[in-house]
Amino acid sequence: MVHLGKISIVLYLLSASAAHAYVDPGSGSVIVTTVLGLLAAVSYTFRKYFYKLKGFIFRDKSDTETENSN
Repeated sequence: MVHLGKISIVLYLLSASAAHAYVDPGSGSVIVTTVLGLLAAVSYTFRKYFYKLKGFIFRDKSDTETENSN
């Protein structure tokens, strides 16, 4: 059985209220720059480790012969 307290909390959180706040135009560009920077960092990190893993799995025989001769 659902408690009345849980229902009242959900209804309170779903109710809309006016914020009366101001967001300046520069905030949008900061948010966009942050998101783009985060995407670039994640994609660079993924690419870096992908190529390391690919190099480890598909190692050429010439690479291993060169390492063994040194």
